[in-house]
Amino acid sequence: MTKLITSELLRIVDQAPNWETAIRIAAESLLANHYINDAYVESMIQNVRDLGPYIVLAPNVAVPHARPDGNVNRMGISLTKFKQPVNFRNEQEDEDNWVSLIFCLAAVDASSHLVALQQLGSILDSDEVIDQLIAADNEDQLLAIINTKLEEDLDD
Repeated sequence: MTKLITSELLRIVDQAPNWETAIRIAAESLLANHYINDAYVESMIQNVRDLGPYIVLAPNVAVPHARPDGNVNRMGISLTKFKQPVNFRNEQEDEDNWVSLIFCLAAVDASSHLVALQQLGSILDSDEVIDQLIAADNEDQLLAIINTKLEEDLDD
């Protein structure tokens, strides 16, 4: 199985002032490595504006994505860890709205979208893995945690 989360797509940053900027920051590694173009980033943000924070799949985790529409050059998933969680809604008191991990999903078509979601689902299915990712101090640790989880799943 091809690993979609690679070292070039991992980042740890301090903070973002709001969810829109957080998505832009989380997409930077995909942009820099020519996985996506600027229009894809704007589509991810517009989806959340239109539909609300449906991309917050679990406490601490958001998965922004959009239809490829010719704006995705190759399949990949970036992971950006924010040291200070980002609020994806305006209700401050609901801790489920705060996100530390943003996985940007770039899929060229519906079938690659399913492959990407399968790998991502494996990672997101484990509270322990999420906690380890949040606790990671650097990108090498992030990659090691992800690779260990995906290798465990291959052995099952």
